[in-house]
Amino acid sequence: MDRLFENLKKFKNKIALIGPDNKKYSYRYITEKAIYMNSKIEKGSLILIIGSNNIESIIGYISFIKSNNVTLLLDKSFKVNYVNEIIKRYKPNYIFSPKEYFKKTTKGHSVISGQDYNLVKTNFGKHKKINKKNLLLLSTSGTTQNPKFVRLSKLNLVNNTNNIISYLNINPKHTTITTMSMAYSYGLSIINTHLFAGSKIVINNETIFDKRFWDKIYKFKVTSFGGVPQFYELLKKLKFEKMHLPHLKYLTQAGGELDKESLKYFHYVCKKKKVKFYVMYGQTEASPRMSYLEWNKLNLKLGSIGKPLKGSSFYILDKKKRYVKKPYSIGELIYTGKNVSLGYANSEKDLHAGDINKGKLFTGDLAYKDNDNYYYIVGRINRISKIFGIRINLDDIEKYLKKNNFNVKCVPDNNYIKILTKSEYNHETIKNFIYNFYGINKNYIIISKVRQFMNSNYFKEVKKIF
Repeated sequence: MDRLFENLKKFKNKIALIGPDNKKYSYRYITEKAIYMNSKIEKGSLILIIGSNNIESIIGYISFIKSNNVTLLLDKSFKVNYVNEIIKRYKPNYIFSPKEYFKKTTKGHSVISGQDYNLVKTNFGKHKKINKKNLLLLSTSGTTQNPKFVRLSKLNLVNNTNNIISYLNINPKHTTITTMSMAYSYGLSIINTHLFAGSKIVINNETIFDKRFWDKIYKFKVTSFGGVPQFYELLKKLKFEKMHLPHLKYLTQAGGELDKESLKYFHYVCKKKKVKFYVMYGQTEASPRMSYLEWNKLNLKLGSIGKPLKGSSFYILDKKKRYVKKPYSIGELIYTGKNVSLGYANSEKDLHAGDINKGKLFTGDLAYKDNDNYYYIVGRINRISKIFGIRINLDDIEKYLKKNNFNVKCVPDNNYIKILTKSEYNHETIKNFIYNFYGINKNYIIISKVRQFMNSNYFKEVKKIF
């Protein structure tokens, strides 16, 4: 099958989605709604979705992907000013968003008015030069809301979706629950794979501290869920070992590195519960998942991202840009596969381009392989951190703070935003600035005063400070 969601109609009256209100929606229902929405959209359009975890968002996404137009997906949590900048840069022909999101800032007329969402046709003209390989645009920057997007094709999405379904053996008997935003590539991947396989998805907006989250898992006999490292850290604090989850079959973890003590904990607990725990590695640029670690190798290869998915490969590149075959030699991790994105976009003009990456992705991660060809991430080349699985550009944070008269340096880390300062700033004030603008939880921001800033390219002495 060379198009995503073309197979949905074959599942007919089987339940596809269970809404936040516990109402059930069949595959027939979401297919008919998607077809109706398609009928209101002109071919060759660029569509912007302001998505959230609800039924209308997911049906809209399915509809637009099936329509073969270009879809740009953003999260409802993004600030309106940022979204207006994206509209200015990309000039979408349609905007599908919550009714109250824009109020009077969007010019155009309503084509479909749903319960909570509107589909608006804008006054922007047709984009005649968009390359037909472009299908879906996903944000690379997450919380910092940099207007850079990854351009994904049909081939990218279908290849990665099929690979994950095959590896995890996802089938119509499975039921999963959402733990991440659908606009985040990992969260979207879970939606893609389970719908494509004919499974059930319980749409959830609660945290794991909310009793309603666990009520849904029990009520709908959820067989799997996925999460980023911070999700599993919280699950550990909730004493996962004491939970009785009789229907749970497997868990997936991606979106950053989970510390080894937590990995040992989940290996032990899941083995006792007869639940498979899969560590996976990915980036939005790879649609998004690239590798997996077999559940029964978790303890033996602790901290490994495993091996690449079927039909793809990893390589290590040294400082002189030469491929390294020797085990335990550290260099940049290079990935090749059909799920590698076409390239990036900063504006509508970048959509004129086709496949620039040609199936090769320079991940920016420093890694090595062991004697059994299992790969391990040891650091980053560029200044990117992952918090709750969302990529955060540290340069963006530094520039924002500098505009507000804070001269700081951010330290790459995949658990916290670590900030160095030479001045006697009020740390709580800095945290409030970051929280108010980016929405980053203040508990994950660490600030430390130093005499001088270290080399910004590589912070070898960070552990001495924090």
